[in-house]
Amino acid sequence: MKELNLVEVEQVSGAGWIADAGAALGAGIGAVVDAAHHNVSTAGQDSGRLLGQGIGQVVEAIIGLPFPSVRP
Repeated sequence: MKELNLVEVEQVSGAGWIADAGAALGAGIGAVVDAAHHNVSTAGQDSGRLLGQGIGQVVEAIIGLPFPSVRP
């Protein structure tokens, strides 16, 4: 099996580092919300992760417009 390089991994995952950072930040904020509700569920963490990733993807799309990524 071929080992993927960084560009190929990003193409396969569908998200870049900004979306990943947004997801991590959102999950962290959601974990605080869940803790405030006595950790009954992980709904806050899950929602925060999705929201953060979505915002990160929008930022990546805006930043990527004038500078399209190099595709082999």
